[in-house]
Amino acid sequence: MAQPQSGVCAEANLHGLHLFFNVLEGQDEAVRATLAQVGRLQDELSDRFSESMLSSFVAVGAQYWPHIYPEFIPPELKSFPHIKSSEHLIHSQPFDLLYVIRSDREDVNHLFAQSVIHMLSGYVELVAHVRGFRFLDGRNFNGFIYGSETPHGRFKRQVALVDSPQGLDHQGSYIHIQRVKFDLARWQQLPVTDQETLMGRTRLDNHLIEPKVAFSHASRVEIKDANGLVLLLDQSMPFGDVFEQGSISLSCSAHGNAFETVLMSRFGLLSGQECYDPLLDYSEADMGAAFFAPSLQFLSQMAQNIEG
Repeated sequence: MAQPQSGVCAEANLHGLHLFFNVLEGQDEAVRATLAQVGRLQDELSDRFSESMLSSFVAVGAQYWPHIYPEFIPPELKSFPHIKSSEHLIHSQPFDLLYVIRSDREDVNHLFAQSVIHMLSGYVELVAHVRGFRFLDGRNFNGFIYGSETPHGRFKRQVALVDSPQGLDHQGSYIHIQRVKFDLARWQQLPVTDQETLMGRTRLDNHLIEPKVAFSHASRVEIKDANGLVLLLDQSMPFGDVFEQGSISLSCSAHGNAFETVLMSRFGLLSGQECYDPLLDYSEADMGAAFFAPSLQFLSQMAQNIEG
């Protein structure tokens, strides 16, 4: 039975580490064989540091996937959407692999990352890494709660994991990630009431402001399907230091087009829309990439196919 990787539907943690790799030329089969070990590595370290609530997942880039698993390509997997307007632009930057590590101990994340780098040594290059952390009581740097409509319990799995029992993509997840930097100086010049109007929620208690207005952030991103579920599982975290602050915006979905739907809504490009997400005026995404995080069984099976 297919088992999802632990980090896809994990509960919020205090610390996160996001590693971006590119595979060296001629090392596709070696990486394919090595990725079968990710479940073992997760189990070993989570047993060793059981109090840390450690979770992780590895995801394969949309453009790299055909090189490592050409015999099966997730049917809805495609490159990061290229969407721009006259005033806003979201940059995309493809990567071959994304490794996400999260726990309540930063030292455990560091040990895990060192193990991952050792495991993949000689096969990949580490291109970038972003450390995230929980800020206050789960807030973004703009003072508002992250992922206001994030599902819980079994609904989290319904939103994030592919339900295709006969398919190789079963219990996998379509992953989209962005590094977003905030212009907090401009944002903080706004009165709190203006901030709340633009966000569509109250800052203190996160209540939805009703009646909803089309130009609010909540209206643009809190889109639901026919069953009343949001389209994306938000696993974002703040990142930054005293020089810059932002968000490592991470979404997981059972459907490959869900992220693009939300992104188009933010830009006001869906049918009948006449306004965009006002938060775009106070932030800039300088990195965007699309991945698929397959089940542990898929990773193991694909490695065995090489050996066979």
